[in-house]
Amino acid sequence: MLIIVGHLRTQAPLVEALARDLRAGIPRTLKEDGCLAYNFALDDAAAGTVLVYERWRDQASLDAHLAAPEIAEFLGRWGGKVELAVSKFDATNERDVMG
Repeated sequence: MLIIVGHLRTQAPLVEALARDLRAGIPRTLKEDGCLAYNFALDDAAAGTVLVYERWRDQASLDAHLAAPEIAEFLGRWGGKVELAVSKFDATNERDVMG
């Protein structure tokens, strides 16, 4: 499993629109093969940050997602307006947090 977590940063006046645009793709993405979780949340409006949290079954699933036309369209709209501070982690020992 892959976990992607971090922040997207944009100018403060644009952050609400960025968060809306990201959240609009959640229902479609959650239906993609291998998508286990896909969430975005406005983190700090004044700083222009949006929290990113994704879980994918494997790299092939993530690659298919990143190759989707909707992702290219998103990058066309936001590519020059967003800084990425996002990391990808391999998770191989998932267990209950209370266990």
